[in-house]
Amino acid sequence: MQSYLPSVVLTGAAALLEALGARPELVATGAGLPELALRSADVPIRCGQVLRFLSLAAEVTRCRNFGLRLAEYQGLAVLGPILVMMHGTRTIGEAMETLAEFYVLHTSMSSVRAVRDEQGMVLTYDLGNASSPGEIQAIELGLANGTRYLRSICGTAWRPVVVQFRHSAPADWTMHKRTFGPSVYFDQDRNAIVLDRDTVMRPVTQLRRTAHRVLEAHLRTERAQMGALWVVRTQTIIRALLPFADSSLNAIARALATSPRSLQRRLFEAGTTFDELREQVRQDLAVKHVQQSNLRLTEISEMLGYSQQSAFSRAVKRVRGVTPRQLRAMRHEAEPGRTA
Repeated sequence: MQSYLPSVVLTGAAALLEALGARPELVATGAGLPELALRSADVPIRCGQVLRFLSLAAEVTRCRNFGLRLAEYQGLAVLGPILVMMHGTRTIGEAMETLAEFYVLHTSMSSVRAVRDEQGMVLTYDLGNASSPGEIQAIELGLANGTRYLRSICGTAWRPVVVQFRHSAPADWTMHKRTFGPSVYFDQDRNAIVLDRDTVMRPVTQLRRTAHRVLEAHLRTERAQMGALWVVRTQTIIRALLPFADSSLNAIARALATSPRSLQRRLFEAGTTFDELREQVRQDLAVKHVQQSNLRLTEISEMLGYSQQSAFSRAVKRVRGVTPRQLRAMRHEAEPGRTA
């Protein structure tokens, strides 16, 4: 199934390209996007086109931080009605949980998960398909937009406790520290923003409770009609737990507040199985870590639970057609300036 999203996700891209000396229409054409997508907010565009656009924009402008820069031109207003629902919650923690619950209605290209703990909350953000050009830009754009939204509520001096990226650090990450604060880490097992307890419990002042109730009813009805919702939710939980926690059928079913049998039935009705989804996510994460991080191949294999290095190698080759070592060599040839 093709994954589409509204062109509002490219808000500000034309202005940024012009500011960087590039012609937006040429970048759009090169990425296979209709030029109208840069001028109108409701043009349906494919997720792959968005990733190609971000990759090409960064390449044409020679701006490694294009995604971070683009966040300065947009913000979470691109979420439309979901943002109104977030403003109708009582606290920032509830707003983030609302974002995570309904994000799939914005796009199935990426996923958000909000998990509370004793210290506060962890917000994870990820793209669904195997690593592709433009993914790093999209990840950095998403986390930057989230940080800017939180800062708009908490004040300009607010900083997250920690920001984590799965990909490796660029040669110069001064802008990352300016955007997120000093606690930015690369080569991590997730893309995440960590919030302290005070931030999670802080009130959201822009309360629009009537609009919130109307939109919630509408979105819940729409969500109930989406046959693929259980697939997306299951993949999101597997992706969040797989590198460092129990990601068995029983564990995922508990996280989704259902029984293993009910989860299996819903996935079967959607045309897949739990084992298939788990292996798809594991292969996807394997490719992402090889292409984007500087972790050793043996570390990646062990982290993702491959019993043998040969099984890890076969998984990557099944997705990319080359071994992990060949894939990493190709990455270094394409990006010789990246830090090791």
